[in-house]
This record gives sequence, structure tokens and C-alpha cells, in this order.
Amino acid sequence: MGKKAMLTLAGRQRDESGEESVTESRAEAEYYEKDGSSYILYEEASPDGKAPVKNIIKYRDRVLEITRRGGIRSRMIFEAGCTCRSDYVTPYGTLSLEVSTRKAEIARLQNRIRIRLDYSLSSEGRFLSDCTLDMDLALPEN
Repeated sequence: MGKKAMLTLAGRQRDESGEESVTESRAEAEYYEKDGSSYILYEEASPDGKAPVKNIIKYRDRVLEITRRGGIRSRMIFEAGCTCRSDYVTPYGTLSLEVSTRKAEIARLQNRIRIRLDYSLSSEGRFLSDCTLDMDLALPEN
């Protein structure tokens, strides 16, 4: 088993009309390292309020992957300079996404891990939003 930690997520999305939305959440998480990769596991409520969504954040070097299972299912890969396709499955339907990552920064500072993603989302060639996601994982003192 990994270390218990506190994860703070802050997201910002700006759509094609320039309207911006901001989200912030906190969750208890588990952190561990295996075979040169780092993992952050946490749960959140699904949009329909039924089954929880289990999230796995995996990173190695400058590539980060977010896998979600439960009320929402997706696997998104973030690598600076790359565009990756993903199906985002919700109780309301499936959306095919292209994730174009401009920046994926990962920093380890004593008992904290800070991650910043800067990317845009499009679907079937149509721009949806410019996004940033900041993650701050506070690890326990050793």
C-alpha cells in the first residue's frame, strides 16, 4: 500500500466564447511508486450522484495519464507538444475528445508533488476549451 496524502485540484476552462469556469476540489489520496512511475489514486462523486469515480493519475518523466472508472470512464494522456485522442464516457453519453497538451510540468518539493497541465480540448475537430489543471499532493512527513 502507498502513502496517504491530501490532493487539491484546481481547474480552469475557457470556452470558445471566452467564458471561464473554475473548479476546485480536495480529496484524500494514496500515493506510491512502482517500476519508475508514480501513482496517485483518489475517488470523487459521479455527476449523477450514483457510483463513485475512481481516478488514477500515473506519471513518468514528462508524460501524465489520468484514468477514470465508474460513473465516468476515460483515459487521457498529457505530453507537451502532443495531441492524444480519448473517449469520455458519462451517464449522459460519450464524447470523443482530442487533448492537445502545451505544458505538463511535474515538480517534487520535499513532501509535496505539484503538477501543472496546460492543454486544449476539441471534439471532432471543433474547439471546446483551453484548460489548466493544477494538482498539489501533500504527502505526510516521514
